[in-house]
Amino acid sequence: MAVSKDKFKLVNHDLSNIDNITTESTSFWKDARRRLKNNKASMIGFYAILFLIVMSIIGPISPINQKNANGTVFKYDHAPVLNDENGTEIPKKDIAFLPPRVPGLEKLGIFDGHADIEIGTFDLIIGKLPKTDEFDELKKPFKRKDLIEKIQIPYHPFDINIIEIYENDSNIWMAKIKVKATEEIKELPYEELISEYSKFRPGTFVLKKSEIDEYGVEMVSLNADFYAIQNIKERYFWFGTDRLALDNWTRLWIGVRVSLIIALASLIIDFSIGIIYGTIAGFYGGTRVDTIMMRITEILGSIPTLVLMIIFLSISKTIGSFIDGILPGHQGLPTIRLIILILAMSLTGWIGVSRVVRAQILKLREREFVLASRTLGASKKRLMTKHLFPNIIGQIIVMATFSIPGAIFHEAFLTFIGIGLPIPMASLGVLVKDGYDAIQTIPSMLWIPAIIMSILMLSINLLANGLRDALDPRMR
Repeated sequence: MAVSKDKFKLVNHDLSNIDNITTESTSFWKDARRRLKNNKASMIGFYAILFLIVMSIIGPISPINQKNANGTVFKYDHAPVLNDENGTEIPKKDIAFLPPRVPGLEKLGIFDGHADIEIGTFDLIIGKLPKTDEFDELKKPFKRKDLIEKIQIPYHPFDINIIEIYENDSNIWMAKIKVKATEEIKELPYEELISEYSKFRPGTFVLKKSEIDEYGVEMVSLNADFYAIQNIKERYFWFGTDRLALDNWTRLWIGVRVSLIIALASLIIDFSIGIIYGTIAGFYGGTRVDTIMMRITEILGSIPTLVLMIIFLSISKTIGSFIDGILPGHQGLPTIRLIILILAMSLTGWIGVSRVVRAQILKLREREFVLASRTLGASKKRLMTKHLFPNIIGQIIVMATFSIPGAIFHEAFLTFIGIGLPIPMASLGVLVKDGYDAIQTIPSMLWIPAIIMSILMLSINLLANGLRDALDPRMR
């Protein structure tokens, strides 16, 4: 059915402002920022990176960090100085390998200073004997009777099997054992079963199970309270301590800081060389200059990167020995090792950057705006810096962001295989290496820095993905 034109009425027929732009103009960078903010995953990554950076700055300092007995803040390369209830300094060996313990969380059964360990019955009952010729002789297999008489315990650990250790109704810790020779089951106070050298006192652990291994040696699994074992009652180490009694909380945030410094420093070196090299090669593309420059990158790129790093890092030992010969007791070797590590990671990293930059410059140098500038008399330097480089800066930013996780991984890998930063320096690679060595005793030493490293690398990748989408003109 046709509708009559009489039923319609023209409301506004003013065409004087038809060509006016009523919306606000948006620049490329402003539009890119808006699209990046709308990418939720990228913003989560950005805020996670920001949080880790802030913690790497304030985490190791007061008032966030804990303090020694003398009032100074914990240092990443010095063991804490702590006093017991009597004011006596606690030996460093008693602070080593402590699990995480956090106020409040310990009541929930997590970060409570406990850890599961598996030890032999000998270590449980006898403990660590003094290193003397007498005890070295008594530890021999045929000296069992003499040993237990010397340390005044009823049974040698190899003569019994432990069935159960529990606290009875009278709050006395009892041990239920089986005597191998007679198959007799006995119960006696646990305090009488162990020697004075055993650090596993009553109430410091829970016996989970005991079993005899393939060699006939009894092994016991304990859930041990390491703080009670070392008689440390009022002190909390939030992320525990390592084998040198260094505070892992302090070392973790210093490690994040050092890893980011290494990644950013190598990034600056790689991209500074790569951008200059690639821009020159691309501008002179097809000429002898370009041919020679590309052959150089191919020769360097054919050498295995890891081999170059190992050779380069070996120089640090020579330099350290030379400095120690001139200045005995010099403490600059860790800094030298850090600088050489950064340089080693930058040996071939710039090659990939230069190739990408060269390809982009080759594509842009024949565009109309470059031809117009050339016609107007622009110099080669101005063409490269004012016209060509600004048009590839978006892609360079994305490449730079993606390269940071790779640099962090390379540092961790080199440290893990023993050619990275030395102890007591801290980085995420150093902490992962130390955690791997202590995984059977204190697993948290491995998974805490591993989680932080994973969060950092994932966050940077999320941010890089967002930057890639935001700076891509085709997605506007």
